[in-house]
Amino acid sequence: MNVTIRPDLRAIDVAGMEMLELTPQPAPQLMWVKIGDLVIDDRYQRPLSTNNWASIKRIAREFRWSRFSPVLVAPVEGGHYAVIDGQHRAHAAALCGIEAIPAMVALVAPDEQALAFIEINTRQIRVSGHVVYRAALTAGEEWAVACRDALSAAGCELMTRNNVSKNDKRAGQVFAVGLIRNLIQSGHHEAVTNGLAALMEYDPEAVANFTDTLLTPWLAACAENSRDRGFYLDVLRAKRPWLVIEAADRLAEQEGKPKATARREFFSMLMRREGREV
Repeated sequence: MNVTIRPDLRAIDVAGMEMLELTPQPAPQLMWVKIGDLVIDDRYQRPLSTNNWASIKRIAREFRWSRFSPVLVAPVEGGHYAVIDGQHRAHAAALCGIEAIPAMVALVAPDEQALAFIEINTRQIRVSGHVVYRAALTAGEEWAVACRDALSAAGCELMTRNNVSKNDKRAGQVFAVGLIRNLIQSGHHEAVTNGLAALMEYDPEAVANFTDTLLTPWLAACAENSRDRGFYLDVLRAKRPWLVIEAADRLAEQEGKPKATARREFFSMLMRREGREV
């Protein structure tokens, strides 16, 4: 019987890939472990600092089983289980009064426990901001919806993926998720919309104008000098933005200051000058 899969769902498919031989090892067990039976091996685990406890309390305040992945543990003497990965989650569950949590129990010696800890915490695949943004949109997170709406109002799009070839990129496509999120969450919704709308009207075909190189100093200056779209457009027409960046970079090299700072200051200076002339 053939079952139709929704177009937004993917099956696990490794067809055409070279199959690999699994390293011989005992299979782990999935079980519920009492928090009272968990221990932390200080020979390789990190101590809990003030920042760690802040993270633990945040997890506890927002605790949902749907966001709780099983901890990784290994059996040790005395009927206890050493936590290899997940001590923050385990402490958060304890703060919520939970007595037992799901765990994957790996039958490994202490040296392998330490190696597993290193592997998990240093070599795991990092989730990009674009992936986080796409997931947040799906979940209806307020910050993600606000970012999407701010760019949509400017005729632009905050991209949910970064793997777009150079030839396929279009003006108005913004890939700087972190920049936009920080500005929106800092209350600069209108500055972002008006600053981007001005860029679109200034040159609706210029893909380069929507790269991080220009957007970072330009939108930062817009946030410092909140005005309407027409004002920002006048600033762009008064001095070509890439010439502004070139001038800022020359000064930065001469004075030994960060280029990012000089670029933002130059755009902000032009906005203040334009404001006095209005």
